[in-house]
Amino acid sequence: MSRVGSKIKQERIKANLSLKELAKKLGISEGFLQDVEIGKRVANENLIKRVEKLLNVNLSDSLFEEVDEPIENIKEYREPVKVNKQLEDAFSSILKKIPVCDLYLKEIYDYKYLPIKDKKVEGLNAEKIFYIIAPDDSMRGFRIAKGDRVMVYLTPELETNSIYVIELEGKRMIRQLKRLDSNRVLLISQSNEIKTESKDIKSFKIIGKCIKVEFEL
Repeated sequence: MSRVGSKIKQERIKANLSLKELAKKLGISEGFLQDVEIGKRVANENLIKRVEKLLNVNLSDSLFEEVDEPIENIKEYREPVKVNKQLEDAFSSILKKIPVCDLYLKEIYDYKYLPIKDKKVEGLNAEKIFYIIAPDDSMRGFRIAKGDRVMVYLTPELETNSIYVIELEGKRMIRQLKRLDSNRVLLISQSNEIKTESKDIKSFKIIGKCIKVEFEL
């Protein structure tokens, strides 16, 4: 069962709604909603927003789902910059403190401060933005090299030909995804040469969409 599907089911039961009742209110079939709740189908961003509005809940997955409290390893990654806490609090309404994490979101290596406009960063929900450190050169052909900082937007929704952080067989990686049909997706990487894998869409989990990459000269 997916985390989002599980939350939808939990909140539906709290609201004393049956599958049929909630599906009708959302304008989808009962069977589709059932598949979402048990993890067979993925709820897209539009559906998640409609559920949140209808049930008055927040279904956003935790960025750090693997651990209760992410571990800061800033000193091991680089010498931490001293921050004036009062100054940081004063600018909290216009600047968002974004964590820079490892691929599994278990450790925080750094923070970036990005401007907030209408509660959004880069036009996206500020609470769903984070950075990861690229772990290898498997996506060098897409200009993502080991050690680069990649901005990621937490979403389960697949947009064909976009680049995502995914989890496959317990391992996380960055891949370009190309939808082949309703059930099959092509996973594409490129270091020295292009490599492709055809996978069933249910065989892997989308963690988030890669928005942009930053690197140091």
